[in-house]
Amino acid sequence: MKTLGHFLLNMKIKAIYIRNLKMSEGKVAAQIAHAVKNLGETPKDCDIVVLKVSKTKFDEHILEHPEAYIQVDKGLSEVKANTTTAAAWIESYD
Repeated sequence: MKTLGHFLLNMKIKAIYIRNLKMSEGKVAAQIAHAVKNLGETPKDCDIVVLKVSKTKFDEHILEHPEAYIQVDKGLSEVKANTTTAAAWIESYD
């Protein structure tokens, strides 16, 4: 990962959510926001790529990216408590 001070260069944030959960647009946005926020320091002005994936694809991505932050819902609205809903990680364009 190339850095310039605390800025990360040539990086993007990739976020995924599980389509099978049938979450509303607002719920999806909140889950993605939680996952990205919990990455910690992120590249400024970088692209954020959001993908809707099946549970199988979600699990494959998580295995490929063990550094990913995995969002688990509290169950206060649309999905049951402790449901994995989304994940995010930082990756290079290279």
